[in-house]
Amino acid sequence: MSTPASTRAQRFVWCLFDFGNSAFPTVIITSVYALYFKRVVVAEAGGRGDELWGLATALGAFVVFLTAPLLGTLGDRLGRKRAFMATHAWACIAVTALLTMTGEGTIALAVVLVVAGVYCFEMANVFYNGFLPELVVRDRVASLSGKGWAFGYAGGLLCLLLVLLLTKGLGVHERWLPLAVAAWYLVFTLPTILLLRDAPAPSGRRDSGGVWQKLGEIRRYPSLVRFLVAMFFYLNGLNTVYVFAAIFAQQSLGFTVTESIVLIMVLNVVASPGALLAARVAERCGAKQSIVWSLWLWLAAIAGGIVAASPELWSDPATRRVFFWGVAAVASLCIGATQATSRTFVGELAPPGMSGEFFGFMALSGRASAVLGPFVFGVLSHARGGDQRLALGSVAAFFAVGLVLLLRVPDPQPVSR
Repeated sequence: MSTPASTRAQRFVWCLFDFGNSAFPTVIITSVYALYFKRVVVAEAGGRGDELWGLATALGAFVVFLTAPLLGTLGDRLGRKRAFMATHAWACIAVTALLTMTGEGTIALAVVLVVAGVYCFEMANVFYNGFLPELVVRDRVASLSGKGWAFGYAGGLLCLLLVLLLTKGLGVHERWLPLAVAAWYLVFTLPTILLLRDAPAPSGRRDSGGVWQKLGEIRRYPSLVRFLVAMFFYLNGLNTVYVFAAIFAQQSLGFTVTESIVLIMVLNVVASPGALLAARVAERCGAKQSIVWSLWLWLAAIAGGIVAASPELWSDPATRRVFFWGVAAVASLCIGATQATSRTFVGELAPPGMSGEFFGFMALSGRASAVLGPFVFGVLSHARGGDQRLALGSVAAFFAVGLVLLLRVPDPQPVSR
């Protein structure tokens, strides 16, 4: 197999895109705006914050589920992944800026903007991920993927630090913080758009049909099908943790807004080396084995979260909080490992010239998982009057099913050189 034509600068700006766009999930979806949505936007909605937040993120993911395979294939076959990536990234930036228009009682507007933001962010990632196998040879995919995730966690952390400086140091009202996220996203993604180049479009192939035809086509790749089914379940768990981490800490552990932001910062600090460590494990033991180990750690972390959310088990609240910080550190290591090596595994499975299509299928499974998990968590939390332990138990169930199914996925065949 010939070495993909890419320069060191192109590989760097590919990672830099993750550095820039990670501000959106870190600040908007996981921490600052998620808390603002629950505390301010839906304050008078009868305690439905968890339910409405889960619904908004799930709807955005569902639209990705419907469109990602078709658009991913178009990006490959037209040789226009960069244009598709740029269009969705800039749309996400615009939607993020528009979140400044939301405030108390603007529930419908906030939900619509969150749905649009989640959709545009995830679709930009479909085409971004599609560049991965074109930049390096297959045995270096794990390394570059891990570096990309590490850049992403670092970018999310630094943007969160910027947000904290703006609010606590300069007194900027939290309503205007999405503007900082939009600016961050724009500045650090421009080099990627300018320097990356599409691979030539394959000749003699034309796209037709919609999502259901795409679902029929993936039956030609049984290993991919098995992996996507397993990923559907374990990413239900991971996406739910992503969406509700700060909300869980505030509601079940009594964290303040500042403490919740610091928690997400710590998670990003630990997740970055976790992604790099997972890349090393994937290179030595295979991407699949790296994911398996991360899922076992996830089950341990979720069990620890349920214990931490049970005040009757603790005589000292301070000890309970210290225990939760340890649980959160384990979970953050898992986030980097699971995400980085899942992308690596899909890159290993993808035949030459079909990376966008395969990552479109990955987005199909990943976004379908982002529909069910957060929705179930929100419904169970609301049904139990804000007691989130049963909801957290549903997260453990998703991880467990995903682990069992992943063990049945065959390893990819080695590529001849």
